[in-house]
Amino acid sequence: MHRFLLRIKDILFQRIKVEADSRGISINDMMNEIIEIGLLTLYEKEGKYGKIKFK
Repeated sequence: MHRFLLRIKDILFQRIKVEADSRGISINDMMNEIIEIGLLTLYEKEGKYGKIKFK
């Protein structure tokens, strides 16, 4: 498994930390869940609308 450092704003990290604590999971598990759900959402949107162009 690969681990990459992410540069995220402090306020976003605090929100993720609070959510992870409320679910009783580690921050790493929460970040993995966010990334997986985000990728699935991207794949669904690409399936509906074609290639997504990012700014």
